[in-house]
Amino acid sequence: MSTARIYKKGQVTIPKAVRDATGFNIGDRVIVEARENEIVLRHPVGVLEFAPPASAGGEQPWPAARRAAREERAERRSKSTEA
Repeated sequence: MSTARIYKKGQVTIPKAVRDATGFNIGDRVIVEARENEIVLRHPVGVLEFAPPASAGGEQPWPAARRAAREERAERRSKSTEA
């Protein structure tokens, strides 16, 4: 078990041993939940975080699909600001 301090802006440093044991890395997004008398940090689980099954060629087109989705959202945003 490790302890940490809560600083003025509500920031807490997660000890390295805990980050290593749980797979959290610098810059990761975390889900923060309040449960009764505890705070729980967990990895987010979302649609874009799941790897699709490998295609027949063994390639996973997931990065390309994510890129295309981001470009589509950016295009919709730019059109909505023009109107």
